[in-house]
Amino acid sequence: MPPEQALKYLQAGLPASQPMLKWRAVMALGQVTQGLAARDLEGARDFVRRLLWCLNEESGAVPWGVAEALGEILANSPQLAQEYANLQLSYIWYQGNFLEFGPLLSGAVWGVGRLASAQPKLAQGCCALERLLPLLAWPEASVRGTAAWALGNLGDGQAVGHLEKLAHDQERLEIWDAGDLRQTSVAELAGEAINKIIKANN
Repeated sequence: MPPEQALKYLQAGLPASQPMLKWRAVMALGQVTQGLAARDLEGARDFVRRLLWCLNEESGAVPWGVAEALGEILANSPQLAQEYANLQLSYIWYQGNFLEFGPLLSGAVWGVGRLASAQPKLAQGCCALERLLPLLAWPEASVRGTAAWALGNLGDGQAVGHLEKLAHDQERLEIWDAGDLRQTSVAELAGEAINKIIKANN
């Protein structure tokens, strides 16, 4: 199947009610877009722009899974990451294109964390730390926990003191991490993030 056609089918899987189907679509979109970018960078850019349009209020769409897919694509393609990382970060920034609705916001935070796992220096240069820290106090556990996970991927030592404040936050959430859909707590993710940051800075 030509990648352009595959991307359309995979994008249709993003709003799937079954979480594993959604996350497989996210992962596959990252790989297929990377392959497309290697031979047709403008075609890959066009697909990224279509995802960005879905995240625009004027599109009228409910963009389930779109921010996650964008983060996976940027993590897989350094060229696209250089061009679109700032836009990815804008969806978790109050003064940017902030996605205030909790489920969409947690998806955008996951996308930033995925970008940070592959391109930590780029994410740091786009002010990811400043964008993520306020979200550790967000009312919804899915946002707090995912922000903690993302900060662990970012590896900035300045986050440790903020993450320590979540040590007793036992609210539960589900997160896709390293190919596994995990049931965990905010406190557990914060602890893992602290360990990852300490390891990265030693």
